Amino acid sequence: MMKAAWIVAVVWSLALVKTQIPRTKSRIPTMPLHKCCGLGFGCWGLGFALAVMALMTSPAAAAETITWRVDNLGQIGGHAVTVAGSPRVVQTDIGPAVEFNGVTDGLFIDANPLAGLRRFTVDRVFQADADGPEEQRVLHMEEAGAENRALIEIRSARDRWALDTYLRSGDARLTLLDRAVTHSAGSWHVATLTYDGTLMTHYVDGIQDGGGPVAFASLTGGRTSIGVRLNRVSWFKGRVYSIRITPEPRQTTIPLWPEGVPGAKPNGGEERIEDGFVSNVHVPTLTHVPPTATPNGTAIIICPGGGYGRLAMSAEPAGIAPLLQSTGTATFILKYRLGEYGFPAPLQDVVRAVRLLRSRAREFGLRADRIGLIGASAGGHVAAMAATMWDAPEARTGAALDSVSGRPDFVALLYPVITMRPPYVHAGSRTNLLGANPSAASVDRLSLETQVRTDMPPVFVVHTTEDKTVPVDNSLQLYAAMRKIGASVEMHIYERGAHGFGTQADLGTTSEWPDRWIAWMRTRGWM
Repeated sequence: MMKAAWIVAVVWSLALVKTQIPRTKSRIPTMPLHKCCGLGFGCWGLGFALAVMALMTSPAAAAETITWRVDNLGQIGGHAVTVAGSPRVVQTDIGPAVEFNGVTDGLFIDANPLAGLRRFTVDRVFQADADGPEEQRVLHMEEAGAENRALIEIRSARDRWALDTYLRSGDARLTLLDRAVTHSAGSWHVATLTYDGTLMTHYVDGIQDGGGPVAFASLTGGRTSIGVRLNRVSWFKGRVYSIRITPEPRQTTIPLWPEGVPGAKPNGGEERIEDGFVSNVHVPTLTHVPPTATPNGTAIIICPGGGYGRLAMSAEPAGIAPLLQSTGTATFILKYRLGEYGFPAPLQDVVRAVRLLRSRAREFGLRADRIGLIGASAGGHVAAMAATMWDAPEARTGAALDSVSGRPDFVALLYPVITMRPPYVHAGSRTNLLGANPSAASVDRLSLETQVRTDMPPVFVVHTTEDKTVPVDNSLQLYAAMRKIGASVEMHIYERGAHGFGTQADLGTTSEWPDRWIAWMRTRGWM
């Protein structure tokens, strides 16, 4: 059976690897991929870019993906569960999950889903509490009668946690832990551990936290514990939703322009990451977050906000991606070019993303007629450009993929930037996209309420009247323009919620917008 080649990629961040071997640093290259050389941690080569698109056959590729839904205390993955303490099944905003108290609760299973796998990806969807112990083991898979094992832990401190993973095979062992890279407690996250036969890498919400080489032989049988170590120490406090084992290292990050970024700036400096924001982007990518439920063939590209000056990669994507996972929807997080390039670079990147997924739909298990977008804030402007200007001359670069339609099948906009005109313009977005003194023609052209058309995809809009950063009038103008020409649009205006509320849960009816959005998609047959 042919399957996509899964490649462990160096993602956006500087990663420090705490291990018994010397620390290593990895950075994304800031030059076109076709000019990079080598396949090491510091640079992607042409061979790597080509391998990303290749298909491969291997004995491991024929193995099935294993998904353990952690939603009961009797059986998980078809295996009987031994219960320690009093864990309980609770209803959460993404579905039922098992809650652990951090003191006495754990689940034990006489099966090891990693048994026999030389290469693998382990995904765990979980939510840690803010008041858990410092060291917490969430998943422990160990070979019978030996110390060989794979672990996923977290190290908690002051409402934040750092991912801690470990592989051991005989005398070879590697710990990945960078306490400087932390994530918020109280929110759902996807922690991923991959091994490609040589390199161990781990990610949180698709962003690499660390990686390094280790010799890890496939495990022989064994046991698994969830919420605690097998020897009943290091208890986890929080909720576990699912565990997924894929018998290949997953392709996490997909370069949009393997042939070279249009108008690349090889001397533009290094990409920067600070407090969850990415800036100075020169290598646009898609980060794949696969579904945890049965795949439905739909893909949604998330366009983060940040005023075209930076990308809030740990904001809306961190809440939306896990929500979509539970519906069977594949998510792809778009890292697009910003003010260093200006228009039309963001339009080129988002349209290229749609074309790329449509052209490779079979590879990712997608339907070519179910590729949508959701954009927040300035990312809403990016998504709305794709909805109205997908066939604009500026969206073409002369690449072969220009022949594939870049029109998204549906678009959702969350407190979007729409207009470039006063008095409702978000001034920072306009300056970063069009420069300090844009022409009247460019302002009019990228005021997207002027670009609506009858053949644009259906649009779902969410905004609040409390938004003082991007006034609700942006959404109202778009809605009025679309309604005037009879284009398909549904809008939800709420009172509460400052700009950037995302999937915040304490805003009354505003917090229900994801339910309305999913209902809209289901009604139209996209879920």
